[in-house]
Order: sequence, then C-alpha cells, then structure tokens
Amino acid sequence: MVTAATPDRFAIGAFDALCANIAILDENGEILAVNRAWAAFARENGDDGRSGVGSNYLRVCDQTQGEDRDDALRIAGGIRDVLAQRVKTFELEYPCHSPTEERYFVARVTRFEQDGTCFAVVTHENITRRKHAELEILKLNRTLEARVQERTREVEASKLALEAKNAELERRNRDLSQFAYVASHDLQEPLRILGAYADILRHRYQGRQLDERADAYLMHINEQVFRARQLVRDVLTLANVTDEPPLGTLDVRRVWEDVRRALPWPEDAHAECGSLPLVQGNAAQVRQLLANLLGNALKFRREEPLRVTLAAWKMGAWVHFALADNGMGIDPKYADKVFDMFQRLHNRTLTGGNGIGLAVCRRVVERHGGRIWIEPHEGSGTTVRFTLPSADLEA
Repeated sequence: MVTAATPDRFAIGAFDALCANIAILDENGEILAVNRAWAAFARENGDDGRSGVGSNYLRVCDQTQGEDRDDALRIAGGIRDVLAQRVKTFELEYPCHSPTEERYFVARVTRFEQDGTCFAVVTHENITRRKHAELEILKLNRTLEARVQERTREVEASKLALEAKNAELERRNRDLSQFAYVASHDLQEPLRILGAYADILRHRYQGRQLDERADAYLMHINEQVFRARQLVRDVLTLANVTDEPPLGTLDVRRVWEDVRRALPWPEDAHAECGSLPLVQGNAAQVRQLLANLLGNALKFRREEPLRVTLAAWKMGAWVHFALADNGMGIDPKYADKVFDMFQRLHNRTLTGGNGIGLAVCRRVVERHGGRIWIEPHEGSGTTVRFTLPSADLEA
C-alpha cells in the first residue's frame, strides 16, 4: 500500500523523468541544476562532464557564434525578460541540426520564486517529428498551390483560346451567311433573264423553226432554271436564319393556323393541332420551321388521305413538340442524315425540292437552343420531334 507523502518526495525523480532538457538558473543566469535529459544532451554535444552546472547560461548564449547566434541571443533576451518580470513566459522554435540529423527544438522560459529569490526554468524540447510533419504539409501545400496555379493558368489559356476560336467561328459564319445571301440574291436576276429568254424562244419558235428535240431542250432549260431559282431561294432562307434571333412569347398554335391556311392541302387531307404551351421564340423563324415540316408532309405523302397532327407538352424549361404524319416515312438509318444540307432520300422528279428544308429546320431549332430529331414509324409515317424554350420562366 502506497502511503500519502509530500510532493517534495517525488520532485527530483519527476524532474529527471521529463523528456525535455531542463535547467534551473539563478537571477544572474548561472545554471544551478539540470535534469537527466539536459545532462545527456550536453554529453552528446561535447560537455566536459558537469553538464553546464555552475556556468552562466546567459554568457554562453551571448558568446555563441555561427548560424545559431541569432537564436541564442533571442533565448538570452527571453530569459532576461522573464527574470525581470517584463513577460511571464518566453517561447521560441529554432533549428538545432547535427551532422547526421535535421533537428528542431522549442525553448521555453518560465520563472518561480523560492525563499525570496527569483529563479528561471529553461527547457529545450525536441520537436523534430512534429516540425518535419509541418514542413512536409507546408511543402505539399506549396506543391498543391503551384499545381492549382498552373492548372488555373492552363484553364485560362484554354478559355482564351476557345473564346478566340468561337469569335473567329462566329465571324466566319457571319461572313459565310453574308456571302450566301449576296451570292444568292445576285443569282436571281441572271436566272430570271435566262428563264425569260428560254420562254420567248419556246413560245415564238415552237413547232415552226425548231424541231421536237429543240423544243425538248428548251423545256429542260426552263425546268432547270426553275430548279436553280428554287435552290437560290432556299439558300437565301437558310442564310436569313440569324445566329441569335430576337425572342418573345409566342403562340405556336396561331402560327400553325397561319401556315396551314397558306399551304395547298388536298381535299381529303386532315391537319390537326391540339392545345400548345406558349414558347419563347421568333415568330418568323418558327413560321419557317412549321412551313418546312408541313411542306414535307405534303410533299412526301402517299396515295391514301394525308393525316398530320401536332402535339406539345412542357418538360421543365422546355416545350417538346411532336409533328406526326402517315406519309412515305424515313428509313431509321437515315434519320440523322436528312438534316444535312442537300440530302435527299427520294427521287427529285417525284417529290421536288433541293434537300435544304430540314437543314433550315435544324438551324431554326438550334438557334433557339433546342434540338430536333426524327422518329420513323414502322411501315410508314414519320414523327418529327423538336424542343423550344418555354415562355413560363418559373418552369
């Protein structure tokens, strides 16, 4: 059984058991006592065997030379400040490397009084492991920061390069659209004159001075002139689809009715449009979109009565449209190809057209931020689906 005892009984044992190097100085800086760790450290560093006891620690610090001088002077100043009661404690982290190891210590100074005399307690604690961890973290942070900065520079450079490419692409698109518009417009007049003179020749000399072969040639000229003029008009339409059209709240059902009334429907055809949500759109371009899609339904119909329906529903910030017909249909393997310019899946003599209509549709929808695609039906018929931004901003 351990009996109770005064703390003085354990003071010396506890003093020696501490891992830190500890020395007790008098008010003049003379070393009065050291613990076992201080003595061991002193022996490792060339002490004469007394572990510094009896020497003046302040004088030792003041006389230190070399790269350790600044830290020694700061420690001496801290001891004097504590002994003079200018500060309660002093603390300093400093390197203390040996020939074989990078070491770091923290010096701490406190004071106490006994029998009316002031003393200082000086400790030097080895913090090498902690310091190495801190330095490693600092190194990793610097490496990470350097990588982040490098990546940021790369992203900024890529962003600038992309912006430059986008600006160049927009400029080229504008130039190309302007060229297409001007070229198409300038082609109208010579084509009109060519067609007019061909008509004059045919009406004035048909069956008189020209044989049947010449009459057939003139007829072919007229047909090709008509086709070329139609092609020019289609290219003009495509060029007029601006990059960023002005948008407003649009009732697509009203546009549908206008387009439907303007087209030459067969007597047995039936075109139906249900209730349609309002969209954010450009009226002229949406009118062109519906005119091309309904025109295709008329152009590629079968012998049975034509049936066309337009339905729409909201999905988040978009309105999804589905325009279905019971016409000739499209082979699924060509469902994407039909939106390319000048792509035709049917004989021109049977259906006419230049293969630009669906290219115009795609450009209109994409200029509104949406997408368009085709879902062929089994056997016959086609459903064209497209999206336009909803007019309901809270969607």
